[in-house]
Amino acid sequence: MGLGRSRNRIIVAALLAAAGGVVAYLVGKRPQPPAPAAEPPRLGYSRNGSAPSPDFSAAH
Repeated sequence: MGLGRSRNRIIVAALLAAAGGVVAYLVGKRPQPPAPAAEPPRLGYSRNGSAPSPDFSAAH
């Protein structure tokens, strides 16, 4: 009977290890937070030229 008892312990240990692996897999698969949004353009700066940008060379 001693052999059956140790076999049951090995089976229980294997089941616990498998359950731990499943939990680790599910925790690692959590959704990641979205990437941060792009920084908006600063005031007075235009990428396409539609808004006038301040001309500091004319101030002197």
